[in-house]
Amino acid sequence: MTLLETVGALLLAALVLGGSAFMIKKAIESNKVTSAQQNLSTFRLDVKDLYKGEPDFTGLTTAIAVTNKVVPDGMLKSGGTVRNVWNGDVTVAAGTDPTTFTITHNNVPEYACVKMATFQAESWESITVNGVEITQGSGMVAAISEQLADANTIVFTSN
Repeated sequence: MTLLETVGALLLAALVLGGSAFMIKKAIESNKVTSAQQNLSTFRLDVKDLYKGEPDFTGLTTAIAVTNKVVPDGMLKSGGTVRNVWNGDVTVAAGTDPTTFTITHNNVPEYACVKMATFQAESWESITVNGVEITQGSGMVAAISEQLADANTIVFTSN
């Protein structure tokens, strides 16, 4: 093999390795979004189930959710803290209207924000991204995209 052939083979190997690393990164990011969406859905349903005999969600806190074991296992960390897949705090609380409750996800990265905020959008009372309420329906993706930061806070309100 000549030096030119060897360099060519090394460049080709580097390109293949670089492409593989990119695809692995994308797969990991996609898996994190899917896990976060599943946890959000489970958390919401479990909170609703916990309060199904109550007239409203008055008194609901993250501590009550932890004590009553309605936090998905993948979100519960040592010491009773609740975190999302990006290690951001997750809190649950009664809403400003006591017939609603909120699940707040902090530290959601830019690449995941739109996917998280549009997840089951029609089933939420409201969704805010970085403090701005996002109107559901046509134009939702564009509205979320205008609010994006490196780390985002999404508040899901349910009844």
